[in-house]
Amino acid sequence: MFFLIVQMKESTKNFIEKNMGTHIRGTECDQRILSKRQSNGVVYSPNYPFPYVPKIVCRYFVYGLQDPQDLERVRLSFEKFDVITNINSEEDTTNQSEAKKCGDGFLKVYLKGQEVIQAYDKADYEFCGKDVPHDVVSDGPRLVLVFSSGEAVGSGFKAKYVFETEYRVPGTAAPDGSCHFTYYSTSRMKGEFNSPRFPSNYPSMTNCTYMFFQQPNEQVRIVFDNFKMKSDKFNYTDRGAYGDLCEEDWVEVYNVISDAEDRLVGRYCGSTAPGPIESREKAQALKVILHTDTEGVSSGFKARYIYFTAKTIFGECGQNITQAQSGVLTSPKWPQKYDGPSKGEGSATCNWYLSVRPGSRVMLHFQNFAIEGEPTGRGCPAAAVRIWVDPDGVPVELCGESLNVDNSQYVSARNLMRVTFITADKAVGAAGFRAVWTEVQEVPRTTGGCHHSYFRCEKSLFCIPAELKCDGTSNCGTIEGIGDQSDEDQCESSF
Repeated sequence: MFFLIVQMKESTKNFIEKNMGTHIRGTECDQRILSKRQSNGVVYSPNYPFPYVPKIVCRYFVYGLQDPQDLERVRLSFEKFDVITNINSEEDTTNQSEAKKCGDGFLKVYLKGQEVIQAYDKADYEFCGKDVPHDVVSDGPRLVLVFSSGEAVGSGFKAKYVFETEYRVPGTAAPDGSCHFTYYSTSRMKGEFNSPRFPSNYPSMTNCTYMFFQQPNEQVRIVFDNFKMKSDKFNYTDRGAYGDLCEEDWVEVYNVISDAEDRLVGRYCGSTAPGPIESREKAQALKVILHTDTEGVSSGFKARYIYFTAKTIFGECGQNITQAQSGVLTSPKWPQKYDGPSKGEGSATCNWYLSVRPGSRVMLHFQNFAIEGEPTGRGCPAAAVRIWVDPDGVPVELCGESLNVDNSQYVSARNLMRVTFITADKAVGAAGFRAVWTEVQEVPRTTGGCHHSYFRCEKSLFCIPAELKCDGTSNCGTIEGIGDQSDEDQCESSF
């Protein structure tokens, strides 16, 4: 008997060290296992792989990290299991059950990490027999195991524990525990997603990916309801915290195209929430990426997604414009206010595709602009205008009560331009916009000037088709914030 007790003390010390645990003083074999940040290890029954000693109780307190930077959960994966219990049915000796009670030999699992003795009455799982149990995952940063050996002995158990980051993000999580989540309309047509641990601060040094896959003849829309990324070093422009200047913590949104590179919609930081975003026609998915650096954190974002039957490429109110030299784009119902969506409706979208003659470019000049939102404050979560000066590039995103003169005019990189106006289901309506677009050529004076069929604007120096002179619409745009009306000067008014 003395030999058995000495052997037990020695095996207790060894098996706790093998578990990378710390013995809790005053107990026979209780131990505490602490995370070293996303670390892992193995827990064993006493004396494993040899038979355990009968009539002992050992508690395992497995603790993940929980602090402003870290929040972990514990995943336990069993590899071997042989815990004998004295019960009446021979069948039960080889099959565990989560509904019934085991006999005098068992392993109980507590997913909330109970520490007080009164909390041990109701376990989340109770395992016995010889079948290897399924994986279990804690509800928070702590998990507790209680192993009790009966009169009969077995070889015990062996299980691997992994401390995983607990992201608290709705969606289908990656099996490897990384911050990667996928969404399919076949699972849910609409739902929410968020930065890790929202509304609490997200952790630093984190990269998360959210993939919204769509079926053929289907699109997905994303609307951000809360947005606050750390951007201590960002100097806000009149367009907010947006674009390549976001270098600390940021969110990027992409269209995933099967036969091309992913197309960036925009990069956002600070409190500049993205405008509503719809996946492009024939896209495979929308992809959202969250990046955080090594310093400082913030509350992050919360957003909604919804799948819907694909629209035409023009949306509800756009068009393809190919055989014209100039024109006017307006928000719906202009000069009246555009409306928010009717009850039960989603967002509204207008896509204009402008194409002029090869060698020419499209110049777009906003003469009136008032779109709900605040670029230097909350961003454009309810409505936005996007301008692709290069159809394969990254669009400019606009909203607000007015535009700075430096942001009122855009010239395409080629002979193509795309303009989109989109409102979310939470839009309330505003005055809207009116923009004049014109086919232009940029010809330096040193090369001999414009072709004889074009008119040279005096200030902006654009060459515009001569037919546009004195047509009642100013087509020369601006230069350094100064309007150029030269194409309408010295005209006999007939309008």
